Amino acid sequence: MVDPAGGVSSHYLVTLDGRTIQLVDECDAARHAGRVRSPSAPLVLAEGGDPNLYTVGIELEDGGDPSGVRRPDEQYAAAASLISRIAARWGFALDREHVIGHREVFAAKDCPGNVDLDRLIREASAAATSRDVAPVSQAVACLTPARNAEGELEGLLASAAGFADLVIALDDGSTDSTAPILEASPLVAQLLENPRRATYSGWDDARNRQRLLEAAIERDVGWVVYLDADERIDPDDAAALRDFLLADALPGLAYGLRLYRMWGDDVLTEPRVVYRAFQAAPGLVVGGERLHFNPVPGGLGAGRLLRTTIRVRHLDSEERLAERRRKYREADPDGRFEAAGGAMLTRPEGQFAKWWRRPSALAVLDTDSGEGLERMGGGGRRLACLLPARNAAAEIEDYLESVAAFADLVVALDDGSTDETATLLAGSALVARVLRNPRRDTYAGWNDRANRQALLDAAVQEGADWVIFLDADERIDPPDATALRRFVDEEADAGCAYGLRVHRMIGDREHFDASGLWAFRLFAAVAGAQLPGGRLHAVPVPRSIPAARWLRTSLRIQHLASMTPERRSARLSKYEEADPQRRWQRDYSNLVEEPGALREWVPRAPNVDVLLDREPVRHRLLAAHDRDAPVLSAIVIAGDDEATIEASVRSVVEQECPEPFEVIVVVSGSPGTASVVRVRFPDLQLVELPERVLPGAARNAGLERARGEYVSFPGSHVALRPGSLAARLAAHDRGFTMVTGSILNGTRTRSGWASYFLDHSSALPGRPSGELAGAPAHCSYVRSALEEVGGFRADLRAGEDTAVNQELHRRGHGAFREQGIELVHFSRCSSPWRLASHHFVRGRSMTRVFLLERGSRRELPRFLAGYSRRRLSDTEARVRRWGGELWPEYRRARLLVAIGVAAASAGAAFEALRPRRGGAGRQAAT
Repeated sequence: MVDPAGGVSSHYLVTLDGRTIQLVDECDAARHAGRVRSPSAPLVLAEGGDPNLYTVGIELEDGGDPSGVRRPDEQYAAAASLISRIAARWGFALDREHVIGHREVFAAKDCPGNVDLDRLIREASAAATSRDVAPVSQAVACLTPARNAEGELEGLLASAAGFADLVIALDDGSTDSTAPILEASPLVAQLLENPRRATYSGWDDARNRQRLLEAAIERDVGWVVYLDADERIDPDDAAALRDFLLADALPGLAYGLRLYRMWGDDVLTEPRVVYRAFQAAPGLVVGGERLHFNPVPGGLGAGRLLRTTIRVRHLDSEERLAERRRKYREADPDGRFEAAGGAMLTRPEGQFAKWWRRPSALAVLDTDSGEGLERMGGGGRRLACLLPARNAAAEIEDYLESVAAFADLVVALDDGSTDETATLLAGSALVARVLRNPRRDTYAGWNDRANRQALLDAAVQEGADWVIFLDADERIDPPDATALRRFVDEEADAGCAYGLRVHRMIGDREHFDASGLWAFRLFAAVAGAQLPGGRLHAVPVPRSIPAARWLRTSLRIQHLASMTPERRSARLSKYEEADPQRRWQRDYSNLVEEPGALREWVPRAPNVDVLLDREPVRHRLLAAHDRDAPVLSAIVIAGDDEATIEASVRSVVEQECPEPFEVIVVVSGSPGTASVVRVRFPDLQLVELPERVLPGAARNAGLERARGEYVSFPGSHVALRPGSLAARLAAHDRGFTMVTGSILNGTRTRSGWASYFLDHSSALPGRPSGELAGAPAHCSYVRSALEEVGGFRADLRAGEDTAVNQELHRRGHGAFREQGIELVHFSRCSSPWRLASHHFVRGRSMTRVFLLERGSRRELPRFLAGYSRRRLSDTEARVRRWGGELWPEYRRARLLVAIGVAAASAGAAFEALRPRRGGAGRQAAT
């Protein structure tokens, strides 16, 4: 449970001898409940979702015998005391609806064995009723003096719950409801009271704080932190403070917190240090003066005062300042303490900024020796979430709850809503600004590019360092949100844009059927940055960030717009109103397609790297709203192939693949072949070239249409075995640019076997999977890599892929052989004559590729002189090594293999003796 790789944990362990050990902070999720199966607990039935995220887990030691062990009174007492304190902190009732056993979440479990839950509840309730919670020497107490603070207490107590086990409060003679509110809070373990009085006259802050400290000492708490009613500690700072006090803080020292003065929504960037945290011990005395002092115990000199990076927000405004001045006029009519507290009695002057979250890696102890950190909050980056929304009122509450886990602020744009979207956004403290477009009744006129540009400009004006676009129907799961925040604070490069993988959720947020789209939405905010043009479906990344610096991450977006048939239909209607002429996308019918096979959403595992691309990789991106875009494009090029094209295409179309893929058929100079495709596969993309072109040009024509991140070229004389596309995708996802597989022989004549061994000896099915040291013979590609080298040569009759593969290998792109990819090749070399003709052409192409690579004929004679011997030797060695049961076929075809090699050698020599002519050059894929 303490091993991050273990994948399981709980918040607490209670031992048989009554010791309580905390393993995980209550504010964090512990993986203690596991999965949900036939739950019986009303809490789980009502809340749904993942109970690990909203329950506190307690493990009770059992010596390996959960049902037979004798559980001593000491264990029950410790567990009851712990439950009582947890209930007080989080404000839930001590009953069987809120204290549940593991078996009530997962019915197949027998946990918690023979633990008497009713006894635990009785003892915990008794402790809570008497407030006689068992002493915990490491408990943290928040000490709060308050007067007429009824409007502040909700925020104060929520803040204190982030770091304290209990609150000890003092009501200083209030005339409002301060005392009853404090008394009613389960977090407040003790309430001290001064006699009611009409004014602040007689206010003795030193005496009040001393009484609070003495009460804490009597309760045997470990650490105390003073926090006033108009002060707040944010959750991230609170968690860091608690961890520090319980793990690293030392007795005999006092720790200073950085007090920042808020002025409305802005903050004065220069803080002052207030020493408010120290260990409680008998005999400590604080203060001396009646007002305006650091409540530090006497005897702690400067050498025992250490500054921290923990921040406290002191809430202020014109109204608050006026009230504070009145308070001090009553408490200090002679102005005796005015000099000490004067700064807080005047309007703040200096540099202001927007508040943002604490960086996750920031150390608690201030190593700057008292100097200010680089920026308020410790040099962290201010992350703004940019939300374009229309008629999204039903989404706003859940959306903002999701965003709050990683963003410092939201900048929103209401695009002419006819519902309460704008009102809900304006009412959220997280939303820094709401832009508005004029109200309209439909989506006609929707300009997504203009909306996103306006949001980006506004975020820069709000002082954001980083931005992420997240639409109203999108969510980021809490573990991914935590990783996102840490990545932005610690690792993200301002010169890059980062992509998140979009999952199409179906039915609920626990299942999805597709995850093929990479949405590049995260980048640094820079003044003047311009998004690319195009009213709809443009990728919202500034033009200033080149595609070579767009990097994929392991962060994920849950896209909710396809969860139900009604939502899918509404989404289609939206685009039909916005793009009736189909100017921005050819077809939107995919938006209402029925879901595919469902997969279960798995929460992000700990310690997963955020970056998938450690080196920049170019991605030609899909339209930002094309959620169902293919991950892979299978391009079948064909000529006069009427007899074979249907079987080849069908073997691709019928592949079962975990990610969406598209099939593109390119037919050149053969109306008959094109007609077969058009009739048999009316839904496929057909590219019909009127004139016959060479293979490289046909491949490039398919690339122009391809939308997939990966591209494969199965061929018109190839049939894919089931599972081949899925295996190919898995290999590419491991980071390889080129992926090859196993090729089987479909032409079973002796000439067919001879051609098979000559062309595919490196791809025999017996060859194991593994990374390749050189360029593969036949493969699929990361599409952007093909674009990088300009696509395929359009002037080669054969070997166009060999030239590209060798060029990619020279540029450092990796290749992988996946044995599970199986293609059956039906060669035309069914007779000796066809065998010789085919390899004569391949020999000519080999010479041309050689000259392209070397650029000189000087080495060609030496290469050709040993070609036949090398080719025969290499082919036979590969068949011996990987051929297995194919060896007898090779022996029978050995003579024809030699004929094929001789034909290739003759073709190579013929091409070498021909006068050189200028080639057509590369035909770039766009």
